[in-house]
Amino acid sequence: MKPKYAARRRQQNFDLLTKRRQEIVLHALHVGAMDTEDRSPWLIAWHWHNRKAMDPIWSVMEAAKRMGGEITEAEASAITEEASITRKHLTADNLAKFLRVTYEQRQALRLTTIGSVNVKKRARKEMRKRQNRIAHERRRRALGMRPQSESLSATKPWEAMNMSRRTWERRRNKARDATLSAPIFLSSEDKIASPEKKNGHPSGAFAPKKGRGYPSSQTATTMAADRYALLPFELRLAALCLPMVELRAAA
Repeated sequence: MKPKYAARRRQQNFDLLTKRRQEIVLHALHVGAMDTEDRSPWLIAWHWHNRKAMDPIWSVMEAAKRMGGEITEAEASAITEEASITRKHLTADNLAKFLRVTYEQRQALRLTTIGSVNVKKRARKEMRKRQNRIAHERRRRALGMRPQSESLSATKPWEAMNMSRRTWERRRNKARDATLSAPIFLSSEDKIASPEKKNGHPSGAFAPKKGRGYPSSQTATTMAADRYALLPFELRLAALCLPMVELRAAA
């Protein structure tokens, strides 16, 4: 699946109310809300985001258990009653003000649907941009890329050499090609072959067989014929595959 379609699928499956209830429970556990007398704001906020509950009172009791405490049915009924008459705080920053969520708590719990009381939305956006820029810069440094201040557009080395950028790049590429085309030896004993090769010709072609100590084809044929010189006449004819009848008649 392509990334844009995967992101679109995640957006379609995202449920703000479910995510907000989970984050309310996380913050309540983090600050120990159920161990204090003022624990109603978290239960009220949780009830605001539980609109489809078939049994709201039982749902609030279960929410209290997830937050680390227990309440009675009468207390849950009072919570739902108070939630119905209290002005709802549904935006991220208003809910953060209602629950007293700080930016440090938001970062520690990785809350995304609840804001903070000490850092507002615009400031959080600028901080995210800065963090993303720093992370991107670190990835570029890890890949060996130079910072913007050291780029060619910033340093402009061709101006110091009093030439155009195109001329400077052409000379740089020419020098780079010359470096890349230099011979690379696998060991220190490797050397460039000299024009005068052993048993070779200065031009690189093979030397004649006589110069290399090898017999020529004519000499080899003569040597092969001399091997049968000591044999009787009939055996030499047989070795050369010649008919004896015709040679006798000719003799």
